[in-house]
Amino acid sequence: MLRTTTRTVFMMLLCCLITTTVVAGPQARIKGTVNNSDGNPIPDAVITITCPESPIYEKVITPDENGYFKALILDATKKYLFSIEAKGYILHQEEFKVPVGSTDNDFPFTLKTQQEQTVLTQLDLKDQPGYKELGEGRELFDAGKISEATKKYEEAVALVPDLLPAWLALIEVANISDDAERKLELAEKCLEIDDEALNCLAVASNAAKALGNLEKSEEYLSLYQELNPDDPTTLYNTAVEFLNTYDDEKAKPLLEQCLETDPDFGKCLFQLGMVLLRSGDMEGAKKHLQHYLEVSPEGADVTTVTDVLKYL
Repeated sequence: MLRTTTRTVFMMLLCCLITTTVVAGPQARIKGTVNNSDGNPIPDAVITITCPESPIYEKVITPDENGYFKALILDATKKYLFSIEAKGYILHQEEFKVPVGSTDNDFPFTLKTQQEQTVLTQLDLKDQPGYKELGEGRELFDAGKISEATKKYEEAVALVPDLLPAWLALIEVANISDDAERKLELAEKCLEIDDEALNCLAVASNAAKALGNLEKSEEYLSLYQELNPDDPTTLYNTAVEFLNTYDDEKAKPLLEQCLETDPDFGKCLFQLGMVLLRSGDMEGAKKHLQHYLEVSPEGADVTTVTDVLKYL
């Protein structure tokens, strides 16, 4: 009796185990290739298959040297997501659902570089309202038709008020003239869209200074310098602050960094030459001051440099 009962319990447990292991739905086979835009295989790609309906499901496969891959989907009743990654290419994702029991599901994937995607995006945008007028304006500007280009840029911002490239284009046109009020107006509109636009901060600072509003000019300049600490002008201005307190030691590395960024920055050449002169480095001073005369023959410090060089 005990043996019969044990056998019965064992058979019941076996049935339960069999029942719990058969969880997969109807199957389907998939295959495909991963290539670049030139049709060449990308064998180092990583293909991750996930299932939104089953968060714990994940299958990772890689193509062979020909970019070919294949896999078995255990439950073809669900939707799946391909995520294909490869170094140098942007992530490609695509959702799919295959017919149950099918074996001819072919998925050819073409991965694009960031540059290729940017070009495609630009092509998609060029015929969109605002972007179309911006493109036409650029063509007119390049052809020297400034007035016509300006009208096109204005049409662009009228259609898309937050189209930053169009505001930058209007600023570029305004820079041709001496209309500081117009420049400041455009720069401030640009900064309403992007308060960290460096070009707009620089234009706003210069325009405000030209209009005599030194407080506003300094405000924009400070923001510009904060966002762009390696800019030669920023480095020069910071160095001058130390020079004004006779601190050559702190000014010198800033002036050197300025010239690493722009070897022909006249003001940095002059100030570094004078710093070196005061430190006793006559050869270094002579080198930088002579270079200053080469790049800034009409600079504000030409007379001083010429006189100093007579004694070096």
